[in-house]
Amino acid sequence: MKIDIIGAGALGLLFGGKLAASGVPVRFWTRTPEQAAKLNKEGIRVTEADGSTTVVGRQRLEAFPVGKSGREGETAEWMLLTIKQWHIDAGLLSFLSQMAETETKVVCFQNGIGHLELIGKALPGVPLYTAITTEGAKRMDECSVKRAGQGTTQIGANGDGANLESNAESFVKILEKAGFTALLSKDIGREIYRKLLINAVINPLTAIWRLNNGQLLENDERVRLLRQLCDEGLRIYEAYGIPYDDDMFDQIAAVCRSTASNVSSMLKDVQQGMPTEIDHINGKLVEMARRKGIPVPGHEMVWRLVRAL
Repeated sequence: MKIDIIGAGALGLLFGGKLAASGVPVRFWTRTPEQAAKLNKEGIRVTEADGSTTVVGRQRLEAFPVGKSGREGETAEWMLLTIKQWHIDAGLLSFLSQMAETETKVVCFQNGIGHLELIGKALPGVPLYTAITTEGAKRMDECSVKRAGQGTTQIGANGDGANLESNAESFVKILEKAGFTALLSKDIGREIYRKLLINAVINPLTAIWRLNNGQLLENDERVRLLRQLCDEGLRIYEAYGIPYDDDMFDQIAAVCRSTASNVSSMLKDVQQGMPTEIDHINGKLVEMARRKGIPVPGHEMVWRLVRAL
């Protein structure tokens, strides 16, 4: 069995490094030839939250730049897409269509929505899965990653069928062997929209105000805006018949508290001068609201503000 990791940012290095350390052959596909060369030379260093470090030697992995044409060696059984939404363009989809075969199982780690439809069209007949993870990771350099805190990773099949669910269950076991807390989700669609709303409420406000997650709860005005964004999102979900939990705002506040010191991925992108995923998170909610004629001034505002940063 071989696993392809598409994207060697923080999440890709964490999952790929720990999978390789557990004995799974891992093949990285990187954005730059320089990172691929460095991984092939040095391997990966994974530092856990408690400070312990695992060095994964180069003999346990291989790396190639995404631009390299065709396959390198055997077809992977699993392909993990650990890239941001804005990386999913025509060039990447063409690359994936060359790499994946019908026996390849593709796991999508993206925030937001819209990507599954794009990938599904590019890879007809290839089974798609979603991973929703609360793992925290910080890339220290091209070959080193620090685990900010152990989270939970839910795996679910995008589609019906006993084989799809059985495969998802098998992948959960692979992750558990590598040291992750992993769960099988039998309703991954509900979890996708739950995470979408959590990200749509927390991430843009941290990016606009330059705050850690926990600081969003520190005064009443911030909490009012959190609640407004949550309520607007739930009105959209009601209009589309998307199920949600009655205590959704309490869940969002709990995420702020449990990840109080975390810097959201959107704030990191802004700080690093990188594109954000705002169009795929709040932008998608605004798009859904407009189709139903639902006013969502809060989401309209934060969507435009983050786009202007």
